[in-house]
Amino acid sequence: MGNKLNPKVIKYIFTAVLSAVASILIVLVTSTFSKKIMSFYRRNSFETTKLIADGYAELANERLNTYFGALDSLYDEEIFSKGTTLDIIYHINKNKSKIPPEFLDVFYFDFEGVATDIHGNTQYVTDRAYYNAIVYSGSKSFITAAQSSKVDGKYIFMMVKAVYDKNARLKGGYGCAVDLYQFEEIFQNANIIQKGSISIIDKYGKFIIHKNHEMISHSYPQDDKRYIRIATTTLAKNKSGIESFRDENGIPVTIFYSYIKSPGWVLCFTLPDENMLVIERKRLLINIITILCCVILLFTLFFGEFMTIELFQRKSLIFVDFDPLTGLWSLDRFEHEADKMIARHKKAKFFLLDIDILGYKFISQNHGDAELKKILKFLSREVKKVADENQGVCCRGDSDHFFIFFKITSVQQAMRVFKMIARKEYNITDSYKIPFALKFGLAFHLPEEKYKGISTHVLINQASIAKKNLHKEGDLLYAIYDSKFLKRIQTEYFLESQSEKALANHEFFVLYQPKISLKNEKIIGAEALVRWQHPERGVIPPNDFIPLFERTGFVTKVDFFVYEEVLKFLDARLRAGHPVVQVSVNMSRNHNKPEKFMEDFLAVFNKYNVPAKYIQVEIIERSFAENRILAEITTRLHQNGFTVAMDDFGTGESSLSMLTQVPIDVLKFDRSFLLSSTNANGEIDRRSAAFIESFIGLSKRLDKETVFEGVETESQRDFLRVIDCDCVQGYLYSRPLSQVDFEKFIETHI
Repeated sequence: MGNKLNPKVIKYIFTAVLSAVASILIVLVTSTFSKKIMSFYRRNSFETTKLIADGYAELANERLNTYFGALDSLYDEEIFSKGTTLDIIYHINKNKSKIPPEFLDVFYFDFEGVATDIHGNTQYVTDRAYYNAIVYSGSKSFITAAQSSKVDGKYIFMMVKAVYDKNARLKGGYGCAVDLYQFEEIFQNANIIQKGSISIIDKYGKFIIHKNHEMISHSYPQDDKRYIRIATTTLAKNKSGIESFRDENGIPVTIFYSYIKSPGWVLCFTLPDENMLVIERKRLLINIITILCCVILLFTLFFGEFMTIELFQRKSLIFVDFDPLTGLWSLDRFEHEADKMIARHKKAKFFLLDIDILGYKFISQNHGDAELKKILKFLSREVKKVADENQGVCCRGDSDHFFIFFKITSVQQAMRVFKMIARKEYNITDSYKIPFALKFGLAFHLPEEKYKGISTHVLINQASIAKKNLHKEGDLLYAIYDSKFLKRIQTEYFLESQSEKALANHEFFVLYQPKISLKNEKIIGAEALVRWQHPERGVIPPNDFIPLFERTGFVTKVDFFVYEEVLKFLDARLRAGHPVVQVSVNMSRNHNKPEKFMEDFLAVFNKYNVPAKYIQVEIIERSFAENRILAEITTRLHQNGFTVAMDDFGTGESSLSMLTQVPIDVLKFDRSFLLSSTNANGEIDRRSAAFIESFIGLSKRLDKETVFEGVETESQRDFLRVIDCDCVQGYLYSRPLSQVDFEKFIETHI
């Protein structure tokens, strides 16, 4: 009697008793309310089944919207608004892969009613309901009633959309013939209550879908006593509701009908009344099973208190320590494990590799999130292989960033391993179904005094900083962090402190790089480029101060300094009667208030007697969200007579989508296109040539003038001339020139 009970035993007994009491109470509650639940389901079964009918109606509506979406994917505004019937049919055939299997045919008809399908067959359709709806009723889209195909007798319905010319006048329409039986299959696949039947009637009361196919295009007449309550014309008029009656076999049934908004159809879901009771019993059984499961779960949770806590801790570990998409370690877990490796091997050398995808946002925008996730999973598997092969660790950071960390014998050995890894990954990623490239940042942890106290987190920051100054070696883009980056940071602090004084002392000056027409090798313009002549450090390259000034916002003052200098130069030439060419000036990303920019720009411009045609403003691609700002600035510049060029096109975040929103005049292609595509002999490789040619072709179709920067070889020039590029600038013709040298260049090349 003097022995004390073990506290754990007492706790287990108490938990067991509590669980048993709770279980008994739940069973009693279940028994007490079972009849009420049954009654509740009887009352609500009609409402539930009506919701099912509504769901089927929504399913039909979504599928019809999907078909219209498929038609939209075939539409090209340039071709449909300006092209001939043959142009349009050719375009549709060219994009045949976008046509769903349900479309038996796709066609285009002109305003006079001549229709041509994708097989080249023509016919007059002026007697068709869809032609009258588009041409005479002004409908932008129309869906017909069910009808029998005149080609093969299949039941179909037609979906058409209006087509307008460039002046917004009705030009005709295009559409498709949808296989009615394939459309009906979506309900067969989704029918959760097998004994129910689905039919659809159009707004005139005729069946589109019926379990008896002989009823298609027919109706339940109102003068037939059997159907007096469910005449299809009445259902079409009422749009939504519930009616009970006896079907043609005398079986009691209930019809639940719902409105399909897009075409104005009505979906009817008919269910035998005996099935309503089956549904009720099934729901009651599910409810009882659910309650019993709750009892079991409650008992388990009470009785397994300690193991439940441990389970939650393990679950927490999964979410904290692993990336949910790729299954790799999280960044926190990676840093923790890498720091442990450094602590265990104090005299060892380590290598950190930072990997991310070149043009990640461009891929996301053009291929969608689903494909992007596949790419990230694919890349994560490659990263894991590399880490395992080198007895290291790896993780996924944010978005497309991946990190690998492993022990090395020397920096030289690490570089050999890195280049082998990088070239292997280049071949793998280049052959992926959506080819993509990688860029790398490298950082080292060495057993030297200066590396003491440096954590993995610091190494990650170093590798990230290094990637801001990528080095190209063959197909590889990478950068190594070293002491030069510390010096660069110190330099940036110095330049920032000197910027205001430099502007006041006229240390900035303008150079002009000529633009040469590929048609006649004559100068047709120039780009104004800013340079900095520091009294102590000499000429400072723009790459050293422009990115810094963009971050600090000082670049806007530098922009207006350049505008003033260029206008002053052009004004002097014009007053002296000397020939002038158009000069383009850069507008940095920091100008994000269109009204303020135009006010300040015009204030400088109006000080001089220079026609607007001699000034071109070069804007830079921004994120998709900022296209509105560029569009407003471009429109205001056009209103004042200036032309606008998109600088470094194809290297930003928005690219192709930007062209539909910003009304630019000129596309300037960055020198990186040629740099990455030119081999050691100065020639363009075949695949890159096709890529560049497609860009130039797109520009021409959009009526944009094209300029290529960085032309340094005759092979590059000749290639660009063959693919119809308009003009170029680069060292092949001239480096950036001082004002005096530029004036001489004009005189000899005008």
